[in-house]
Amino acid sequence: MTANKLDPIVVVGSGLAGYTMIRQLRQHDPSRPVVLVTADGGEVYSKPLLSNALAKHETPDSLIQKTAEDKARELDVVLVSRCRALSIDAERRILHTSRGDFAYSDLVLATGASQRIIWPENAERDWIDTVNNLDDYRRWYGKLGAGAKRVLLIGAGLIGSEFADDLMSRGVDVDLVDPAPWPLSRLLPEAIGQRLAQNFDAAGARLHMGRSVKRLDRDEAGQYVARLDNGERLNCDLVLSAVGLVPETDLAASAGVAIGRGVKVDEHLRTSDPHIFAMGDCAETTAGVLPYILPLMAQAKVLARVLAGAEQRLEMKAMPVTVKTTSLSLVVCPPNANVSGGWSVEGQGDDFAAVFRDSEGMPRGFALSGTAVDRRSEFGRQMPALIS
Repeated sequence: MTANKLDPIVVVGSGLAGYTMIRQLRQHDPSRPVVLVTADGGEVYSKPLLSNALAKHETPDSLIQKTAEDKARELDVVLVSRCRALSIDAERRILHTSRGDFAYSDLVLATGASQRIIWPENAERDWIDTVNNLDDYRRWYGKLGAGAKRVLLIGAGLIGSEFADDLMSRGVDVDLVDPAPWPLSRLLPEAIGQRLAQNFDAAGARLHMGRSVKRLDRDEAGQYVARLDNGERLNCDLVLSAVGLVPETDLAASAGVAIGRGVKVDEHLRTSDPHIFAMGDCAETTAGVLPYILPLMAQAKVLARVLAGAEQRLEMKAMPVTVKTTSLSLVVCPPNANVSGGWSVEGQGDDFAAVFRDSEGMPRGFALSGTAVDRRSEFGRQMPALIS
């Protein structure tokens, strides 16, 4: 089997990235054959809602907006669900999967990112949960429904902080552990991060900042016993890890394309192979890996036009992110990780406005809290473009 120009576009991944790109493609090319390969069931749901689904009383089934079969018919794609993409033969343009081989004219990698887990001593693989997709949420929802009252949450970054808020909204006791000195330390200056910590504490969370989980055991009653690096012991019913996302790059690496932190792409979302593209949480643009919704949507529009034959290039303005923490309203526009500089902060109580300026005094990011979140447009206009 070898590829030819009549072979379909093959898309790997049925998350928001994959489905959005295909929907955009159908506006420009209604008839080109598309095969969608996905490791999960292919249901349409909002992944960002997973971290505050409990507060909204969402069940796994109520999160589903459309069945995979209905979405496949709507977009006129061949859906291959519960199928693992194994490797890519880039020379012959063949995708090898657990359900056979698929020839492609162009291949789109929308494989997303997985949750990183830092394994404590003695921990077994089924002791620590992550929630990164609908299947994960179904398992997590079932475990919580079995009577869990106390959760050890490892990681106080963006997702960890949102999960902490979500669990507390349902009356679950939370122990939040992170080596950083305050929650969301990579996105917030100390003043706002410490205010978030105070509000978490007031809401009932027990924060263990500057700490890590050294060892995890399980007693005869099935309860977990965590020992922190300072010797403190914590008892809990469940352990949830949210220590950050790792772009899925293994499949791309099998094709021999350039890999950095993510799958490296140019301004057309093309990898170092002219027939392989990447987008969403797995892709690394010139602005880095951008695991947020607005960059994903911008990439989907550009890639759809490129696949339809247009000369389109990616341009992105600064894109603020709303953090789903009811303990403290937050909007962040993080500076590029490679930019050196510092924060200037104004405000008090819950209401802060902070700007990150580089070594030349130019604004490169901002963070707003409380009532200051209403000023996101004002601050956004001051930010330089991410990609121009």
